[in-house]
Amino acid sequence: MLDAVCVVDRHGDFVFVSAAFEDMFGYAPHEVIGRPMVDMVYPEDRPQTLDMVECIVGGQVQPRFENRWVRKDGKVVNVLWSARWSEEHQVRIAVAHDITERKNMEAQLLYAAGHDDLTDLPNRTLLLDRLQTSLMLAEREREGLSVLFVDIDGFKEINDGYGHAIGDILLQKIAKRLASCVRKSDTVGRLGGDEFLIILNKLNATDSVVAVAEKIRNKLVKTFVVNDSRLRVAASIGIARYPENGTKPLELVQAADHAMYMAKNNGGDKVIVADY
Repeated sequence: MLDAVCVVDRHGDFVFVSAAFEDMFGYAPHEVIGRPMVDMVYPEDRPQTLDMVECIVGGQVQPRFENRWVRKDGKVVNVLWSARWSEEHQVRIAVAHDITERKNMEAQLLYAAGHDDLTDLPNRTLLLDRLQTSLMLAEREREGLSVLFVDIDGFKEINDGYGHAIGDILLQKIAKRLASCVRKSDTVGRLGGDEFLIILNKLNATDSVVAVAEKIRNKLVKTFVVNDSRLRVAASIGIARYPENGTKPLELVQAADHAMYMAKNNGGDKVIVADY
């Protein structure tokens, strides 16, 4: 069998493992017989695993149960279990199927669905989701929250004049500069094109938010070097604050967007705070 079979007694110790167990977990049968099963479970998964063991010993058949185990070499294995309790023999019999590859693929797909292919920043979908979470936190803890809408002045001219390949590299460099201007607790994402959105958590003073926006504006006007070309851009930045400018994600984004257009229409390279 490709799947591993384990037999565990009422005390939770191994009494038998099949040959496939060593292929899956790296331990030969003689290395685990008599040892507690739970010692091999990934630490964070132990409480839920022990809860499930109680259900199985209580007579509930568990055709599908997932947890993580730690191999002998330290690698983590995602396991799908099917288990039942034998009252006659007083043992728990379980079959383990390695689903690590599937779990890794699911994680990659989930990440790709929420991130921009070019800059690796959160995309519009993930940004709005994080903004919703930040709003709930701000409401519960009565903390400040601000949204910065950043539009890159002069990017279209560079993209048209130097080509999309250069434009793409420039966007990647811009993304890195934006991320370097905020804390790890904040979020920088790309809405599309040359538009970025920044979520600033737990900043109550408007002056503090403006200071971050000015830091971003000053950093973006510094020369970018792309394939030996020295390129210069600027940024029009609009700021929206919770709850003054909205209590819902789209309300804040629209308010910040409106303020950004005011900055752009006033010559660009400016920071404007929404006034409604």
